[in-house]
Amino acid sequence: MFRDVEHSPSPTFRHEDSSTLHIPRIGCESPPEATNDSKYQDDGKTLLYPNASNVFPFKTAERLLEDIKLEMKFRESQDPEIVISDLHTGILKLPILKYARSKIHDPYSVGYLLDQVALKTRYEYESKSCPQFNKITVFMSILTDPSFIPSRLEDIAKVPIYHLKITVKTRTHLERLRRQVGVQRYHLLSALHPADAVDIPTADPSNSQLIDTVYYVSSDTKKLVCIQILKPELSDCDLEAFSPESIKQRYMAACEKFPDLDSESIPSQAECFGTLLKIFKGPLNRQSSQDVLKTISADNKFLNSQIDPSWLTDRFHFHLSKAPINEGEENMSHSMEFQPPDLTNYVEDTEIRKLREAYVRKCLELVFLGKLSCNISAKNGGPQDSKVRSFQLYQINYSSSFFFHVLGESRNITDHWNQELDASFNFMILSAAHYYTDKDVIRNYECQTLLDSVNTGLYYDALTYIANVKSSHQLSTFARKQDIIGKESLDSALKLFGIDPANVELTSIDDELLLGVYRKEISQATVQKHSHFKNALKLLAKAKNSDSLKFHSTYEPYENAHQAYRMLEVDESVDADVIQTAYTIKAADSPGLKVDCDRALYTLAVSKRNLTLFKFLFEQCPQFGEIYSADKMTYQDALCILQLNENASDELILEVFQRMWAQDTNLAPDLFLKSLAALIKVGQIRNSLFIARYLETGMIDVSCLPAGNWPTGLNNIGNTCYLNSLLQYYFSISPLRDAVIGYQRALDEFQQSLGHLGGKRRIGGREVSDPEVERSVQFVYQLRDLFTSMVHSRSKFVTPTRELAYLAFAPSNIEVEFEETPPAKTLSKDSDVAVIDLTNDSGEDVDMIKLVPSESEVGAETANSDILLEDLETTEPMASSTRVANISPDQLENALEMGRQQDVTECIGNVLFQLESASEPSSLDDDGEQQDLIKNLFYGKLKQDLVPLNNTDKVRTKIERFVSLLISVVDHPKDVYDALDQYFKDDVLQLEDGHVKRSVAIERLPTVLQLQIQRVYYDREKFMPFKSIEPLPFKKTIYMDRYMDTQNPLLIKKKEEALVLKEELKSLKERQRELLGKNGSGLSFKTSLLEMKKFMQSDVLQQHDINVENKESSLQTIDSLILKIDNELAEIYQRINVLEQKMNDDLDQFREHEYSLFAVFIHRGEASYGHYWIYIRDWSRNGIWRKYNDETVTEAPESEVLNFSVGNTATPYFLVYVKKGQENVIEPLKRVVEE
Repeated sequence: MFRDVEHSPSPTFRHEDSSTLHIPRIGCESPPEATNDSKYQDDGKTLLYPNASNVFPFKTAERLLEDIKLEMKFRESQDPEIVISDLHTGILKLPILKYARSKIHDPYSVGYLLDQVALKTRYEYESKSCPQFNKITVFMSILTDPSFIPSRLEDIAKVPIYHLKITVKTRTHLERLRRQVGVQRYHLLSALHPADAVDIPTADPSNSQLIDTVYYVSSDTKKLVCIQILKPELSDCDLEAFSPESIKQRYMAACEKFPDLDSESIPSQAECFGTLLKIFKGPLNRQSSQDVLKTISADNKFLNSQIDPSWLTDRFHFHLSKAPINEGEENMSHSMEFQPPDLTNYVEDTEIRKLREAYVRKCLELVFLGKLSCNISAKNGGPQDSKVRSFQLYQINYSSSFFFHVLGESRNITDHWNQELDASFNFMILSAAHYYTDKDVIRNYECQTLLDSVNTGLYYDALTYIANVKSSHQLSTFARKQDIIGKESLDSALKLFGIDPANVELTSIDDELLLGVYRKEISQATVQKHSHFKNALKLLAKAKNSDSLKFHSTYEPYENAHQAYRMLEVDESVDADVIQTAYTIKAADSPGLKVDCDRALYTLAVSKRNLTLFKFLFEQCPQFGEIYSADKMTYQDALCILQLNENASDELILEVFQRMWAQDTNLAPDLFLKSLAALIKVGQIRNSLFIARYLETGMIDVSCLPAGNWPTGLNNIGNTCYLNSLLQYYFSISPLRDAVIGYQRALDEFQQSLGHLGGKRRIGGREVSDPEVERSVQFVYQLRDLFTSMVHSRSKFVTPTRELAYLAFAPSNIEVEFEETPPAKTLSKDSDVAVIDLTNDSGEDVDMIKLVPSESEVGAETANSDILLEDLETTEPMASSTRVANISPDQLENALEMGRQQDVTECIGNVLFQLESASEPSSLDDDGEQQDLIKNLFYGKLKQDLVPLNNTDKVRTKIERFVSLLISVVDHPKDVYDALDQYFKDDVLQLEDGHVKRSVAIERLPTVLQLQIQRVYYDREKFMPFKSIEPLPFKKTIYMDRYMDTQNPLLIKKKEEALVLKEELKSLKERQRELLGKNGSGLSFKTSLLEMKKFMQSDVLQQHDINVENKESSLQTIDSLILKIDNELAEIYQRINVLEQKMNDDLDQFREHEYSLFAVFIHRGEASYGHYWIYIRDWSRNGIWRKYNDETVTEAPESEVLNFSVGNTATPYFLVYVKKGQENVIEPLKRVVEE
């Protein structure tokens, strides 16, 4: 040990970059002999770097040691990525993240001497700034590449060797007061405090041997660590002189100079290394200047034969001088000798100190090379003399424990770490080792995230990785509490969205872009892929701290409405009010499922496109209102969302909004909310009562609309049953309406136009008489006037004439007398329009315009003074041909009574017959049947085959026209397909020539398909008709392929398979009804058994002393029968579901003949009384449904139309579909109102 100099100079302290620390100026309690310059002093008790813990980067002892070993690997690397980066200049000063992913993981080894007697490479010296409390330790060693193993002596020169010098300044007083336990963290210093600079001289730029110098200080006690890496002392040229060939040449030259040398005893390489080592150790062993300075004779034969003597003066600071003459040798000539440098004054002289350390490095290097040469020689069988065996005195150790001893740290570990784990990316960036305690790992994580918050995600990934590897509950718990997103997870999420995280900043990515990618990817994704994307969206929402993304990932609707119904535990057929009730109950009973309930409500609001549910959702979940608030958008934004401009009327705005909701099948759920917020904004800015009413009720308030923007209602002129519904229905079919309104033929003209066809044409298979033609023409005139009034009236409803009602109900074969009409008259605004009153109501509705009133009707006053067209002058162009039916009140009442007795199809047949009779045929079929617009619209053809069972080749085929298909609910069909299956099922009939199989199929379908639901039946016990209110579910779309006369082999096969399944299904249902059937007492078989068991177990038998033999056995038998019934019913129920599902799946694949529902006739009441109305769908207004209830026409929710609840007396009795692609023929709204 030696004492360091007390007044050595030190470089000026400079404040450099942002990592430079604020260093306080403090006093000194050092001994009196210390310097009085206060800036170089410290008391040993004060932290010189108080904010060192805030400096980045930091590293632990393990990480520093590994970086030392890897330093030269990076500097020597030829990897292009490393060469052009900061890594090529070393990693000791760099943050760990800079190099943790590099491919260099084969470090150098640190070799050091264990025995400090032969050569001292570790020593301590006192501090100049505060010797009382500061201690300085120096440790010197070599860095070698263990992967390079020379096999020849010639390869010794190629061995990579570097020198490592570690200087540690320990403040002993602060170490004793150290509070923190566990692993020390060392922070990089960019400059030293002046008090440290005097003790540890800074790097000398002029030192060509120095590769790098780095300073680290511990975060708590401020232990200072200086790490220096230096080049080898012996150059490649120097080592080349120790090759076997060079040694031989040198020795042969020496033999010529020194004849006593044995030319055969050529020294080994190790022997030469040993000679040079002995030369360097000489001046190192001299303790003081008073010791004898040992010189080396220039004529020393060992010197001259083993090394080049000129090195001593040229390279190693020796001096060649004359040797002193001893007594008695005065007459002898002066000999020359090599005088080594005096290294004893290294305490005072820093230059001498540097030289001394260089000598130590040379010795250490020679020891390593000598031992390496000895090993090679031993492997090659070379001799090992005493001179070579001297290298055995030096024990070189490669253990890592030295580093912790130098730093004053203890480790309860072996020298063999888990290299694979500790060198992994996640352990490296947290500067951790696998044996660290959980607390140490957590402290490292906290320190890294504090100093390098930008990369918190990466450190979090590392933390979770280490927690999993170590199976640490404490680390896992800590990680879960961090509320941090790992970098790896974040990058994976971005990549899943098709975004390269290396090229894009997360904060620059627009939320709408992410949502757009998300919607596109999940539109057809598997459940697993959807789950991955949803998790990724949640992660991105959290990383961006985006309320919008958080909302979407939390409240995303379910994949289908079925899941939502299941969550709310309601049937799929329920209305919006039931859904609201179910939501309220579920959310109240299970608060933990509130978000799931919100999602379910959102899903159903979107699925049903129901404004009421959306309003309820906003009330129950304020988050929806916060994200999609009308206050967050401008008026222009709202118009942009609705794709409108400022000139759009309120009616157009609402129409566009409804179209967006109803017709855009690909509308994203959030666009429903955006468009709703946009509509609210527009309504607020415009202060629109029309929009406000719609937002309140979800329905168009007709009272806020001009007359021309809504269909006209029809006043009920008496008990006309379904006539108003039928008239509205025909009005909605544009080809029929246009043909009627445009009808201009006079009777005579029409009969003339028929010509010879008049006697040939047939309608409904029979000829048409002239009176029927006249009556039909008059009927069309009446219908024309009604339709014209419905188009042009400024009133909200008009009244059909009694002639129209009579002609519609009275059978076509009943002749009608017509009165000749007077000449045409013009109606001015001063004229009164006659109103026909067929009721005793106190109030009268506005009658439709009678274009040619009779003289008795002109000027008639009515109780209601409303006039339809006050300013419209109308002239009847057909006055000469339009005649008024001479109908008495009794005749009209009889006709209305006939209407009550008829079903709707009889009235339809009567109306269509008259329409056809007044129409010219476009052509005649072979049987004379007239083809015209009515046939094209409403009539299809059925093909009936009769096949004798005893002769299947003898097939009789009959083609029949149909205007509607009659389906029954008497057998409790589960849906409209099930009912149609009964209509088209094969039957076996008994005919004159034996049993035949009757099969029916559709040969041609009409444009408008009408299905009549048979609901009135005759009760043979009560001798009276009754109405069945059995629900018959139907959808907005129906496919008729399964009922077509087809040659498709696959469809034929599936139909045949379905027949077999139906037989089995029929048998199962019969057995089910048998098991569930009730006896005269209202008990089923199972219930009877249960009552029997209850009776046998009661006290009644015992009270009456009734003894039942084998009672227990009987009870067991009853239990067995009950169990058998339950099992059989369960099997039947399961099998029925399987069969029905299979039939649906087999036949649903055929979708060529598709029809869309557009009209539903409703009757509420019983068989003998009730009320009628109709629902008609308007595709031109976004597919909305309207309810035509006589004079009132209102919008109706689809749930009201498709209401199949049990016990509902308002039942559909007539369904009308239109062929797919022909929806344009349906035009319910046709108004042309002049202002």
